[in-house]
Amino acid sequence: MSVVVLVMVAVYARVAAELFRDWLRDPNYSHGFLIPPISAFLVWQRRRVLARHERRPSWWGLLGIVLAAVLLVVGTAGAEVFTQRVSLVLLLASLVLFLAGWTWLKLTAFPLAFLLLAIPLPYVVYYDLTGPMQSVAARLAVGGLRGIGILAVGEGNIIHLPEGSLEVAQACSGIRSLYAFVALGALLARSLPLPGWGKWLVFLLTIPLSVAGNAVRVWGSGVATHLGGVRMAQGTVHELFGLVVFAVALVFLILIAKGARKLWPPDR
Repeated sequence: MSVVVLVMVAVYARVAAELFRDWLRDPNYSHGFLIPPISAFLVWQRRRVLARHERRPSWWGLLGIVLAAVLLVVGTAGAEVFTQRVSLVLLLASLVLFLAGWTWLKLTAFPLAFLLLAIPLPYVVYYDLTGPMQSVAARLAVGGLRGIGILAVGEGNIIHLPEGSLEVAQACSGIRSLYAFVALGALLARSLPLPGWGKWLVFLLTIPLSVAGNAVRVWGSGVATHLGGVRMAQGTVHELFGLVVFAVALVFLILIAKGARKLWPPDR
C-alpha cells in the first residue's frame, strides 16, 4: 500500500501543486481547500461500516487505473489540466475498487465524487457559462428594479440607471456562489432521509436558488446606485450584501429540505 501511495505522489505531485495554486489565486475556486478535508471526514465517518465489510478486490479496478493513466497522458500531452485532475479522482475510485471491491466503492462513492467539486471548470466551459449567467442576472435585476419603481434599462450585462450604469462583470456572474452552493447542497441532500430521486431534487434546486440569489445581489447593487450613486454599490457594502443574500438562499434551501422530509418521511 505504501508503494502505491509513493507512486501516486510521484506521478501526481505536479497536478496537485497546480490545483492548489488555482485554489489560491482564483477566488471562484477558493472553496477547493475545504473539499478534500470534507471528503476525508465523510470516509472517516463510515469507517465502522467499512470495517464490517470484507475486502473483495476486483480486477475491474485495474481497468479504471489504466483509464486514469490514459487520461493523465492525454491531458498532459494536450496541456488540458481539467483532464489530468479528473484522472486523479478516477484513479482514487479505481484503487478502492481494485484493493477493496465493489461494496467499498459504493460506500465511498459520494466522498470520491465530491472531490470533483474541487476541480476548476475548463476555461471553455467557464466562459460559456459566465456569459449567460451575467445576462440572466442583469435581466432579472432589471425586472426587479422596475418592479419597485426604479427606472432601469438592460443592455446585455449592463444595467443603465439615471444615476449611472452598472456592469455585471464576470466576477459577479455567480459562478463562485454557484460552486459553493452546489457543494453545500450536495452535503445537505446526502444527509436527508429521502429516496434517491428526492435527494437529487433537493440537490438540483441549488442551481436556481444560486442564480436567483445572485440576481438579488445585482438588484441590491441597482437599488444602492439609485439611492447613493455608483460608488454606493461598490466595495464593502456590495460584498456584505452578497454574503447576506447567500445566507438567505441557504436558509431557503434548508427550508425546502425540511419540507421534503415532511412530504416524504423516512418510514415511507
